[in-house]
Amino acid sequence: VQCGDDLTSEQIAEVKGLVAEYTNIFACSLGEVIPVPGAIYQLNIPEGMTFNLWIQQRPLTPLQQQFLHGKVDEMLKAGIIEHTPPELVKCCATMVLAKEAH
Repeated sequence: VQCGDDLTSEQIAEVKGLVAEYTNIFACSLGEVIPVPGAIYQLNIPEGMTFNLWIQQRPLTPLQQQFLHGKVDEMLKAGIIEHTPPELVKCCATMVLAKEAH
């Protein structure tokens, strides 16, 4: 966590105190994210429903590929996502990488 130059010393001390107090909610990596016990995401898709399996993905630049593959590897390692055999894929969608505003 970084504090901007526009904060007073008292505000910086307050921010540092909050970060120290709630350090468990400030994850530095995806692997440090603590899952919510019992949280389940259920998709209610009617039986027999079909979705698009062919997408018009814009090619990624080498830097975008490197970034994306790194994030996918990080999520796999953290157990956030898992490998799925192609025959089990039910839907595909395009992906857009966007730069952060700051």
